Amino acid sequence: MSKHDREEFLKATKSGTTQRYYIRVMIVGKNSAGKTCLLRRLMNKPIDDVISTDGLDIEKRKCQVDVKTGEWYFPTTHIDTYSVWSGKSEQFADCGFWDFAGQKDFYATHQTFLSTNAVYLLVTDVSIDFSNQTYHKMLEDKFDSVGGYIDFWLDNVHCYRTDVHNASNQCSVDLNPPVVIVGTGIDKIPLDKRKDRQQNFQNHLRKILSVQEKRRHLRKTHFLSNTCPSDNREEFKQLRKEIFDTAKALKNWGDNLPSRWIVLEKVIHSKISGANYTMSYAEAIELATKCSFPDLENTTSELDSFLKYEHDIGNIIFFEDVKEFIVLDPQWLVDVFKCFVTNKYANDLIMMTEWSDLENKGKLLDKLVEKLLEKVPHLSLMKHKQFVLQIMEKFDIIVKPRNDQESKILYMPCMIKPATLRDIFMEIGAKNCKRKTSWFMLEFDFLPPSYFNHVLVSFVKEKKLSTKKNNQLCIYRNIGLFDINETGTEVLMICLSQNAIAMQVLQWNSERRCYSDLKNKLIDLVRLMKLRYRIDITYTKQFKCYDGNCFNNDGRVDSSTLLAGSEYRCKEHKNTHHSKDILESWLTVCLPYFLYYK
Repeated sequence: MSKHDREEFLKATKSGTTQRYYIRVMIVGKNSAGKTCLLRRLMNKPIDDVISTDGLDIEKRKCQVDVKTGEWYFPTTHIDTYSVWSGKSEQFADCGFWDFAGQKDFYATHQTFLSTNAVYLLVTDVSIDFSNQTYHKMLEDKFDSVGGYIDFWLDNVHCYRTDVHNASNQCSVDLNPPVVIVGTGIDKIPLDKRKDRQQNFQNHLRKILSVQEKRRHLRKTHFLSNTCPSDNREEFKQLRKEIFDTAKALKNWGDNLPSRWIVLEKVIHSKISGANYTMSYAEAIELATKCSFPDLENTTSELDSFLKYEHDIGNIIFFEDVKEFIVLDPQWLVDVFKCFVTNKYANDLIMMTEWSDLENKGKLLDKLVEKLLEKVPHLSLMKHKQFVLQIMEKFDIIVKPRNDQESKILYMPCMIKPATLRDIFMEIGAKNCKRKTSWFMLEFDFLPPSYFNHVLVSFVKEKKLSTKKNNQLCIYRNIGLFDINETGTEVLMICLSQNAIAMQVLQWNSERRCYSDLKNKLIDLVRLMKLRYRIDITYTKQFKCYDGNCFNNDGRVDSSTLLAGSEYRCKEHKNTHHSKDILESWLTVCLPYFLYYK
């Protein structure tokens, strides 16, 4: 919590507190690994009608766990669910499952819903050959390896890392969030070879993770079959126990919350039981008044603090700067995202010229917005349209470029068809430019899928995009070109590379300029996003020669190597370059300042 929210929280506790238990389980992994079937088994449901998850499915308040005995309860009706959940908060832990789609198309929105205070089940099919597979093999549309997906998801979770403290308040060898690997498909392996496969899998894990810090998130590994479980389902009982024991070790277990917060939480849940998926902020004020929130006529500070807490634990979606509505069921927002960030409805809309504008130009025209929103259950165009667009702008899914401020046309970079750098250079006549700077790059240990889109959209908001024939804007999937002077003779290109964000300036004039302001802006953006999304990512500053391929790791070089001598040998071109030619476009100050610039 922020300092202000902590103060509001402490004031509210003076009227009484109640212990609150919550278990949030994130099920992640490769598509077709058995994630949804696993969820069904954990909830004592049949798997006969399971279909592949589309985006993200959220199962909230469908089961409870007795915090004293660890026994799981599975109400058979919606009424039973509500009656158990609305009982004593100190007796039961509410359990919510978040089933993430494995297809990489959805990864850009997954980051929105990941959390520190959760137990992650990383599901992988151990019947698939996992030898000689590494994360780097799945880059550039190669999301097809078991080892790659394990590495990828551990990297995602590692962005939210916190230390685990023991009873003596000393750091443990473990890190949170905890990750439990679940190996499915064990029934596909001959009985006499199962123990060997399990041991080989464990050895493979140790090999691919080696001494990497992210291995500290791992807890116990479970092996099971969704399709051929044992007669007494003992393997799923053991997994439930592991989830419960792991959740108890998280710092938010048994939070003492203000009693009136618990009362309001239950009132809000009753709204969902009545098929209400959003609520106006005015209605929230009315409900809070009935739940003894004080002085709401003059201030809503405590209400906002409560709503932000509920957002952080995954119960609702609430943003203080977009608070016309509160999303009572996060699944509703997931369904909105699915309409826009996937091709789910492409066949229905392919004849619309507006769909072609989206795919080829990135334009999201109003007619298409309304057609897509009509697909979302429980959404009113008249009531929710502007709110949904504001949320999508907040998440940088859509943007209004500076070029089109008057027309207010929206653009959606992540839905544009990919284009090669060679084709883009042909469109803008790059072969006629007089000079290219060297490449400046931020190379990350791990770059979350949505991160570059945040960077690109931030530049689109502040700088005018370059234009090509027919005044079409030079914005592409994972690439943007920007005019940085009035005459259009200097163009900044920003693009996504392998775990890196790269920038280069193309000049059609003969001036030799330094672009340290653009470099510093990129660094500042990354710093601000780390704070905004509360994730911990690390990077190094790298350079490449002007004619280098920014998508190729070969030839990247750091500043200390460049300053070790007047020339250096380029590993991409197998020749030498002058160090000064690489550095002068990005540095205006002495090296020590550059090396320690944050």
